[in-house]
Amino acid sequence: MSANLAYDRSLRVAACLAAILAGACGGGGDDSPPPPELLQITAANQVAVAQAVAVDFGVLDSTRDIPVANGAGAPRSSGADAPVKRALDAAIATAGRALPLATMSITETCFAGGSITITIDDRDNNDTPSAGDVLTTAFNDCRETATSLLKGGFTINFASYSSSQFSGLLTFAQLTLSDEDGTIAMNGPANVVYSETSVPGSRTERTELTVASGGLVASVSTPKYSETLSHEPGFAGIWTSVTPGTPTQGYNTAVLNGRVGFASLNGKVVLATDPPVKDMYVDDLASSGTVLVTGHQSKLRLTVLNTTTARLELDANNDGVYESTRDIPWSELLPF
Repeated sequence: MSANLAYDRSLRVAACLAAILAGACGGGGDDSPPPPELLQITAANQVAVAQAVAVDFGVLDSTRDIPVANGAGAPRSSGADAPVKRALDAAIATAGRALPLATMSITETCFAGGSITITIDDRDNNDTPSAGDVLTTAFNDCRETATSLLKGGFTINFASYSSSQFSGLLTFAQLTLSDEDGTIAMNGPANVVYSETSVPGSRTERTELTVASGGLVASVSTPKYSETLSHEPGFAGIWTSVTPGTPTQGYNTAVLNGRVGFASLNGKVVLATDPPVKDMYVDDLASSGTVLVTGHQSKLRLTVLNTTTARLELDANNDGVYESTRDIPWSELLPF
């Protein structure tokens, strides 16, 4: 064997080892590239993508009610997502009513059966929620109405707390809420920051939620629709409620930014909201706002035109040109 041949074979072995580590060597590997992680948005699936995005706004909107569980918060719009959202709102409000200050652990009977157990680990023994304390809420087949059922719970590890703000790690523990119209379930951790500010004649509440390590998973199931939404760490939502002296002029805004997976579509997209999605207290649905949905070499722009209609604009090849436009009623985007 010549020295050159031995050298060539050594190079071949080294190259093959490198290829094995990369996933293929010789004829035994698969040289095809892995499928893209992001979903390809097309004319065929654009409505399904827009539906999942609209549902995500509705589901995550429920989490902003946790800081204002004592009922002091602004009115919430009912929306087409109300059947499953009402259950979570009622559960959180009950938790707020159930825990007076200086109470470390109680169990309260729900209005229509079952119970809620609420415990606060008052680690600094100051008889009030404060930094380092842990609040745990467990729903034990709790029924706020004859047809609603709540199971699971959530925990808040407080990082700060005062009468007008708090922050901490919010962890949903298989929180499941059902009624005759559908079921919503949430599981996973997120960092939450809530604040309330007031000026003469107006109050503003702001809730910011940022998904923590491990991700936040939400699922929705109704007779007409089902979806599982997997939010990656860093996914963020910001909600504001502005209540002026005339409540009929009050409004909510919502912003979702980050990567989320849709089980029904077997893919992920990246959401970017600008301007925020806005709804008036007196309306059931949003009246303005735009969400840019980025997929694999494709984009979908979802623009709220008014309380009855949204516009879908598709850039299927990511060339910066929206080659198709479609106006769609909210009743089709929220098929509940």
